[in-house]
Parts: sequence; structure tokens; C-alpha cells
Amino acid sequence: MVDVTSTPAPGYVTVAEAAKRLGVTEQRVLRLIHERELGADRVGHAHLVRLEDVERRASLAPTGGRRFTTAHAWGLLELAAGNPAPWLDRSARYRLRRLLAERGLAGLRSRLTGRGVPSRFRAHPSQLRGLRSDPALMLSGATAASELRLGLLSGEVVEGYVDARDLDEIVRRHHLRASRDPNVILRVVPSFAVTWPPARLAPLSAVALDLLDDPDPRARTLGNQLLARSGR
Repeated sequence: MVDVTSTPAPGYVTVAEAAKRLGVTEQRVLRLIHERELGADRVGHAHLVRLEDVERRASLAPTGGRRFTTAHAWGLLELAAGNPAPWLDRSARYRLRRLLAERGLAGLRSRLTGRGVPSRFRAHPSQLRGLRSDPALMLSGATAASELRLGLLSGEVVEGYVDARDLDEIVRRHHLRASRDPNVILRVVPSFAVTWPPARLAPLSAVALDLLDDPDPRARTLGNQLLARSGR
């Protein structure tokens, strides 16, 4: 019998290896899994961690400041897009606008990981149209870029943000199942506002950041172009 904890499937690493790559303890990795900051599958009594998530988190290790809270991350993204972010008080808006002016969105990218944690699902193709129009979902990434006609087609994939309070209902309503071969990527936002989402499409600032996480080089190129325009 193969020991999956020592020879995980391609695209996965053990908790011990994830801890080594991130420079944290195994207990911290398990907490990140529990908080949905790292994607993982449970095999018996062990967790196998998504290598993609580990590498993304390692590349975005916060520099020059602590990671923003969810409310401040979304406040900054909305301000960068010229939107009001009404959940912020006057002082917070001033501080975030000043940071944005000093460092730009690209310089703050590593501190914005709290905007939402990706969860990957598979849906029957017949469910995708209904999912795209679900009012509980705020479209982002290639899906939003396609809707905005930015020269990128999303194909048969739906990507967007969902409030943590609505995740289970969306999964049930659209018959989603967790998958290693996803055609649905839901970025789960820890609840912080009375109502969510604020719009059908994510602000371009968030779309840009999500495109940078896309494995398609065309998506990353567009992400960099949008990022260069955001907050200016």
C-alpha cells in the first residue's frame, strides 16, 4: 500500500512539506486549512495540501506591513476602483487612500490575500449559466473580464466571490461538488458587511488581482495591465 502522506498525488504536498515551504509550523498549516486559507483534501487521517495554494501564499508573503482585514482589503479594492466603500469610517478611508497613493495597488498586493479564499468545484455544464446570474455571486477573474469584453474569454469556467454565509446554499442550489478539476472557482469572503455582494461584477482592482492568479498567461498579462491602471 502506498503511503499518501509521504507520496502525495501530483499537485499536492503533505502538511509537513507545506509547513517547510511556508516557513511555519505544521499546526499553523492545519489552522490555515481550517480557515480555508489553504485548499486541502483529507485522505484517511491526513491532509494533503494543494501545492498551487502553498506556492501562491509563499509568493504573497506580506512585506511592508501586515495583511489587511477582509473589510479593509475590500475597502482598498473599492477605493482603487473609485467606489465609496461605505462600510469604512472616514479615518479608515483616509488611511487606505494614502497607502494607495504611496504604494499603488501592485505594491499592496501581498497584503490583500484576505479578500477571499478560493474553493474549487465542479458543476454540470447546464448549471453554469444559472450560476453566473446568481445574485449571491460577484463575478471576477476571467469570467468578469469576459463580461466586460476585455478581450478574454472565460470558457466553461465560472469564477467569483461569495459571502461565507451564502456558500452552502450556492453549493446546494447549483449542485456543486468539490473537485481537483474545477470549472467553478468561488472565492469565499469572510462575512464583514450587512449585505454582499455590492455589485454583480467585482471592481477592476479585484478582477486584476484574480487574473494574476490564473494559470493562463493571457489572463496574467491582462491582469498586469489592469493592475497598472488601478488606483491611479
